[in-house]
Order: sequence, then C-alpha cells, then structure tokens
Amino acid sequence: MQAPSGSSQDDLLADGAPGRLPGIEPVAVIDIGSNSVRVVVYEGLTRSPTPVFNEKALCGLGAHLATTGRLDDDAVKSALTALRRFRALCDQMRVADLHVIATAAAREAANGSQFVAEAEAICRVPVRVLTGADEALYAAYGVISGVYEPDGIVGDLGGGSLELIDVCDHQYGAGTTLPLGALRLRDLTEGNHRKAEELVTEALGSSGIAAQGFGRNFYAIGGTFRSMAKLHMARADYPLHVMHNYEIGVEDAREFVQEILRGKLRELQKRVDISDIRQELLP
Repeated sequence: MQAPSGSSQDDLLADGAPGRLPGIEPVAVIDIGSNSVRVVVYEGLTRSPTPVFNEKALCGLGAHLATTGRLDDDAVKSALTALRRFRALCDQMRVADLHVIATAAAREAANGSQFVAEAEAICRVPVRVLTGADEALYAAYGVISGVYEPDGIVGDLGGGSLELIDVCDHQYGAGTTLPLGALRLRDLTEGNHRKAEELVTEALGSSGIAAQGFGRNFYAIGGTFRSMAKLHMARADYPLHVMHNYEIGVEDAREFVQEILRGKLRELQKRVDISDIRQELLP
C-alpha cells in the first residue's frame, strides 16, 4: 500500500488528518506466516479497527518444511529483510504498540527458534509463537468481530496448517488445527492433486469438526482462500472489488474448484491480479 500522492505515511496518522479519530495511538501487527509476512497498521485499538497501512511479502518460510524440517535459508533472508522494512515503517508512523506473531513454520521448524531470535532483534519486541489452538481462537475472534451474528465453521488456511473452529453469534466452540497448509500439501504430494485430496479427506474425517458445519456457513480466511475468491469474482463478472463478506454457494464452489483443477480457468487466471506463488497454490 502506498500513501496517497502528496502525503506520507506520517500524514496518514497525524492528529487532525482527514477522517482520523483524535487522541488514539496507532497499533500494528506483524504476522510471520508460513507463506507470507505481513504488517498492518491500525488507526487505534477498537473492536473493529480501521487499517491505515497494509503490506506483505511472500517469503515461503514453510515451502519445504514438511520434507526437510527446516526453514529455507533464502526464505529466512527474505523474511528478515521484510521485517527490517516493516519495523522502519512502524517507526516512521510512530507506532508505539507493535505486536509480532509467528505461526506454524516458526513453531515447527528445527531452526525456528534461531529465526525467532533474529526476528526479535530486528523488531525490538518479543515475537509470540502461536500454538495451533491460538491460531484457531484468533480466527474465531476475527469473524465474531467482523461478521454480524456468525453461525458456522471458521477455516483459516495458511501455508503450514489449517485451523477450524465453530462459531455461533458471539461465542466460539470446539476448534482444531490440521497439518493441511497449502505449502505443506504441495511439499508432501509434489503437487499431485489426487494425493492432496486423499490427505485432506482423511484429516477432516478424523477431526470430526467438518460434520458440525453441515447446513451452516463456512467462513474462509487466508491468502489462498482470498485468491480463490478474487478468481471467482472475475469469473462471475462481480461488479465490486470487495472480498470481505463475498459469498459463494456450495454447489457453485464445487463446480468452481473442478474448473480450476481441469484447467478451464487458466486464461482467466492470467488476467486476474494474483501473484505467481498464489497461482501455484490454487487447487
């Protein structure tokens, strides 16, 4: 995200800037994921905070974690470079409250603790390595905060894991984390869709949570799901470029995934603004 012409990131959060709430301090979150590293700066700490800056870097920390047990050296360098930039941006925007979290790749890799120590030195704040249960809970909090009277299963698909948790109105129920991240599946199956489907079917069947969602909504979170939504919007010639609360019916979703698998949407995929890395991770 770039600042508007004639303004700087400083201006976006300055007291008295158009549309800004007075008297609150900006809050930032850096999310070190298995595929991407992202920073989001929010106007302040509120129930539904307004983001004023959002940037990510696709680093692929967990690209080969399933087979090597380690974070790739090149991916680590890329992630640390991104963190240096994000820390500098937070300093420029006078962010005093910075939260840094890391997920499956940093949690599971043999060299994860070394990476976290380097990340903490750059960010100058502790890095909280989330458990799978933490990830599921925060996904539920996000849906409860941003969706009116939610009822269904929240699915947070990252590069290394898939978190599923039941939500109803303002309450959350049972949750689980499964080793079904998009990068992990590609690594384990060498890109074989049939093998990936078998792994997913087995894992979902043994978890039991899928049955809880029968006849209810599925709330999709994560970059791969967003890329699929973006492609579906282009396929449907959807007039708005707003993915939040975009809905796809069950039968339509099944047909859509089959079209991707059969290569029927290749030409459309080339025209849609989806990164090459995300394109590779689509079903």
